[in-house]
Amino acid sequence: MTALVRAAALLLTLCCVAPRYARADAASEQGGELYSIEKRRLMGSHEISISIGTLPLDAFGKGLTVQGNYTYHFSHLVGWELIGGTYSFVIGTGLDDQLRDRFDAQSEAEGDLEAFIHSDVVFKPLYGKIAWLNDKLLAAELFFTLGPALGFFTDQSRPVGANVGFGLRFFLGRYFSARFEMRDYMFFPDFSDFRNHLYISLGLGLTFGFSDTDSNDE
Repeated sequence: MTALVRAAALLLTLCCVAPRYARADAASEQGGELYSIEKRRLMGSHEISISIGTLPLDAFGKGLTVQGNYTYHFSHLVGWELIGGTYSFVIGTGLDDQLRDRFDAQSEAEGDLEAFIHSDVVFKPLYGKIAWLNDKLLAAELFFTLGPALGFFTDQSRPVGANVGFGLRFFLGRYFSARFEMRDYMFFPDFSDFRNHLYISLGLGLTFGFSDTDSNDE
């Protein structure tokens, strides 16, 4: 009787343990079901960025731009681009001359966008790592921007407006990051119409102002 009880106890134990090993083997074969959320990289409070870009939409003149920004990061989620300024080198497309020579018509196009300044709220909801050529992992974040803007046009007008956009920030180390951005600048000369300008840029950011805690933990 004692042997029977022992055998029953052993059989019950095997029934309970076997499914666990089976699940472990299946998870091993399928790569497992491990979930991990990695903390973001160290965050410096201050960021200065410089970028080059283009204003490609104007049919009469394309802009090649240089932009500089200063951003204060309150947290990994929210920042404030306190001030940003852009100067555009306008390159004519020759469309004015073609209209005049072929059709004896004069363009009624408004002045070209020569410069603009802005101040934006920065929202950074997504962070992750990207495999580069299956050889290296790059940390990156997706961010969105929204804020007011002021334009300076070659016809001497100074309309106010707004801008909205998004960008990708690739971390190249503790201090530097590469940036890609697209923004839409909308200016309102008389508040009954608006001038729309798409802006695309590539840049480099310098981050500093790390806390004492961060400096001791890379």
